[in-house]
Amino acid sequence: MEESIRVKLNVKPDSKVCLFHARKDLLPQFMKGDLCLMLDWAENDCDSIIYWLQPQDDLKDIMSHLERQIKPSGRIWLVLQNKASKLGLERIQEEVSEYTNLLKGKVVSIGEGESALQFVIRKDAKE
Repeated sequence: MEESIRVKLNVKPDSKVCLFHARKDLLPQFMKGDLCLMLDWAENDCDSIIYWLQPQDDLKDIMSHLERQIKPSGRIWLVLQNKASKLGLERIQEEVSEYTNLLKGKVVSIGEGESALQFVIRKDAKE
């Protein structure tokens, strides 16, 4: 059995999670009732924000906004099409770290030709 997206992205029960532009086939995995789930909007103190990046998105604007919505121990996952991620992964990492207090974490394949790139708040910015 394939590992669920929740396991791959380390989403724990009782977490506050926000999904932006999520694929409809993945929603049932998040709607089990053990999460505080928000779709296409975020509140403060989210444990995880999972954002499916769209071609027209302004990365700087999105990541600056989302950074303010996660807990100091939270994470943001940017989901990219693999063909786009291979071409622009380094550029995305550099751009995000240039104008936010976010650092790149791991990269996870989540199927359907997509990869998720994790960002966490820099240790020195948590205080």
